[in-house]
Amino acid sequence: MNERVAIVGTAQSWMKTPWHDLGLHIRSLNDAYRMPGFQRADAWYDLHPLDKFYHPESNQVFAHQIPPGHYCRPKTHIEWLSQQQIPVWLHPEYARQHPAAATWKHARAFPKADIEAHFGRYFASSPGWMMGQALMEGVKELHIYGIHLATEQEYVEQRPNFEMLCGALLGRGKQRQAVRDGLRYYETNDGILVLPEEAPVLQAGFQYAFDARPGAGEEPLKWELRKIEIKRQRLIEALKRKPRFTPFIVLPDPSKGEHATESLTFKQAQDRMFRLEAMASDTNEEIARLRADARWG
Repeated sequence: MNERVAIVGTAQSWMKTPWHDLGLHIRSLNDAYRMPGFQRADAWYDLHPLDKFYHPESNQVFAHQIPPGHYCRPKTHIEWLSQQQIPVWLHPEYARQHPAAATWKHARAFPKADIEAHFGRYFASSPGWMMGQALMEGVKELHIYGIHLATEQEYVEQRPNFEMLCGALLGRGKQRQAVRDGLRYYETNDGILVLPEEAPVLQAGFQYAFDARPGAGEEPLKWELRKIEIKRQRLIEALKRKPRFTPFIVLPDPSKGEHATESLTFKQAQDRMFRLEAMASDTNEEIARLRADARWG
């Protein structure tokens, strides 16, 4: 059994992976092997359906180009997986999805059902599944590199599950925390968790109720932006509804009553649109200034 495991993703802190620590069982995923400087792995994971890979023609790929339900991978990805001499954990139905994979010597069906039976169905990312498997194996020391879960979608959908599993590793005992060589160490009698200092996981920029929430000064400005956008949309809809030969544009005017309206000429509507766009631009600049002030102190 491997009691010391590192899960390595592709966010910037992956470069802190201690490749030289041969007692650390390194596990990575998807196409992380393409990163310059990636040195070794003892197990690999790609839990996505093998028949749902999208292979782009160039290195520049936009989200709208990827068919729904598919996952972007290099053209040689299937071949790379087939040639590995380490365990390659795949979707439980990998052999049906790609029949040739049934002959891959090191292919393994990921034990999804066993992990669900232990932890339930709440899994929101591949690193989460990998952590669940590590916990099922009895891993006592877990290192996390290159997994930040910091984009908006990841933060909302994936990070809570991942942090829950961090808690499952550490248990309910008293935590001993330390920072050494750019790494955060969390230690209890149940387990040890190691994270890069810059990884957002298990960190917040403030302490609720005792510190001012970062970005709180932006909220009034964001509210102004919402109001500006509502007015813009009302103007756009009124322009769409305008009869072809009518000189006036009719807008709802909530400030004067539930059913009140106002009439504008096309020139007046055009001028109002320019003003709204200028107001939105000014407000966005003010938000950017506040963020810059916060960043640089």
